[in-house]
Amino acid sequence: MDLVTALHAQGKRLTLQRSLVLEAIRRSRHHTTAEEIARRIREQHPQIDPSTVYRNLEALEELGLVTHTHLNDRITRWHRADVERHGHLVCRACGSEQEVPMASLEPLAARLRRDQGFEPDLAHSAIVGICRTCRSVPSGR
Repeated sequence: MDLVTALHAQGKRLTLQRSLVLEAIRRSRHHTTAEEIARRIREQHPQIDPSTVYRNLEALEELGLVTHTHLNDRITRWHRADVERHGHLVCRACGSEQEVPMASLEPLAARLRRDQGFEPDLAHSAIVGICRTCRSVPSGR
């Protein structure tokens, strides 16, 4: 089923704004912020207000076309929903971000379900720590 058909099946239509937001996300190499999306769109379409981008991101998420993640800086980052779900590791020393397959996080999710009765969505958050590179740097001794 194509995008237009999927939208129509949910009583929605593919507006210019939705199309521009989806295209900006497709062109992003990694997760991107709403501000970055709005800036890219406004380069070609200055009439598109940033609030329109926010509204359309939320609408596209409700439609299952995009999803968001909160990394260490608490800024919402967006990406296509059709990419493989993954978690995130963020280094608090250098700020690097690394995607980690959900299969690596499933043991943690299973333990949280078993021990806490909690169903985690580990793809919407980040595990913060120290990356391999920063761990190998001497701490000034």
